[in-house]
Amino acid sequence: MGAVLVHIDLDGERPHPSSLSALAAGRAIASSWGATLYAALVVHDAAADRAAPDSTAQVMSTQQVPGLDKIQNVLARAGADKVIVAVTDAPIAPLWAAVGVPWQGVLDHLRPRLVLFGADAPSATELGPRTGARIGARLLQRARATGGDQVELRDRDGGYVRASDGGAAVALIGSGRAELVGDEDIDLVVLVYPGGADNRIEIAGSSPSELAHTLAPIVALGDDAANDAETVSAAKRLAKQLGAHVVGGPSAVRAGAVVPAAVVDRHTPLAPELCIAVGSIALDLAGTTNLVRIGPSSGKGVEGALAGSPSANLTELSRGLEGDSR
Repeated sequence: MGAVLVHIDLDGERPHPSSLSALAAGRAIASSWGATLYAALVVHDAAADRAAPDSTAQVMSTQQVPGLDKIQNVLARAGADKVIVAVTDAPIAPLWAAVGVPWQGVLDHLRPRLVLFGADAPSATELGPRTGARIGARLLQRARATGGDQVELRDRDGGYVRASDGGAAVALIGSGRAELVGDEDIDLVVLVYPGGADNRIEIAGSSPSELAHTLAPIVALGDDAANDAETVSAAKRLAKQLGAHVVGGPSAVRAGAVVPAAVVDRHTPLAPELCIAVGSIALDLAGTTNLVRIGPSSGKGVEGALAGSPSANLTELSRGLEGDSR
């Protein structure tokens, strides 16, 4: 029985809820079919060597990619048997032109029997149909897993997929409930695709899709702040209280302060309700964003600023939020 593969979109540092719904359906199907369930995601690494675009992985490693341990644990507990991480130098956007090369590499590596996308995940409408065309698979636009003696997929138009059917299939899974059914002891495979960015194509305003469109608050770490362990710890604690994403530049990834999917720079368009900028970092923020700077005392569009020790200021803000919640 071929593999069951679930594409994982990221929402900041966390798997997108729709992707987790698809993973839950994939778990039920894979268990029913006796298949291996893979969860795969594409992440950006600006340091990857540039070369001609190629869907052949140049490096295979089981070493942890900095910042991906928490994502791996969530996917494992959601039921994945194995996690595949495709590392590319291309900016992550929900477009085939941006992530098609590494995603095609994952498909070539696994040759899955069934590929699932969360129907409401950012990449579903673009990557789902194209994946079906690339692997010659049937496409179920809005599917759900049904029970019985054998789990099968059915969509709203009456199409279905069973284990006994021939050929491959791609399904966009509707909303469902993701339950934690696995443990955290699973294999992680890292595939590196140098030259994942096709230099012939320029994506206007390309950036991690989950960051470019999020309205959730963000805590942005400058390079100076990302290299201070106390500041990073305090920033993550505050972000957790606010329900915010922690973002930063490539240096913040190398320091282990943020995950590769949360890399931003001065050309990454962001539109959060609130941005807390820690240390020296330049950002492209929408005019509706409330900006608070910690460290530098001023700047364009700043709603408030706290000078002095960033770690001390972040800790004080956390304590204030704890007091407000009592």
